[in-house]
Amino acid sequence: MRNWFEEGRRPWRTIPAFRMINMTLRQSTAIALVAAVSWSVLSNQASSQEGLYDGRPGLAGPEGTPPEIATCDTIKRTLDGFQPQRDRVDLWISGPLTLVHTDKVLWYLAVCPDTGIRVMCVTYSDNGMKTGDHVILAGALEIQDRKHAVLDPCLASRE
Repeated sequence: MRNWFEEGRRPWRTIPAFRMINMTLRQSTAIALVAAVSWSVLSNQASSQEGLYDGRPGLAGPEGTPPEIATCDTIKRTLDGFQPQRDRVDLWISGPLTLVHTDKVLWYLAVCPDTGIRVMCVTYSDNGMKTGDHVILAGALEIQDRKHAVLDPCLASRE
């Protein structure tokens, strides 16, 4: 068996390239630890956001999916007394289309005329949808007044 020292070779830990690899391993371990802690904090933050909208179907954090989609029957309960914080809040709602209109740049789709609150979606295409089609609208919520809410930007799809 060869002896590294007798042949004039240095142990692998003293070779500069291996020292650099060893340092890189320490750095990558530190980076992995920071990433794991960050992921844990972010996932706790996401789950705490869900609690913000309990009892309000259809509401979610930015780009989030709510546990329950609002309907024309539940939208009043969802928005009653709701004051959005500074952060974006998304609304998901399903119902029959009551308005399909374009200004040749944007499309305006609306649901829920009889509930007292009308929700309008501002989007880039009607996707072939027509008045009466049952759809799901999802987007950034902006409450205009007690009877009007706008989702902009918004995605619309048939149910």
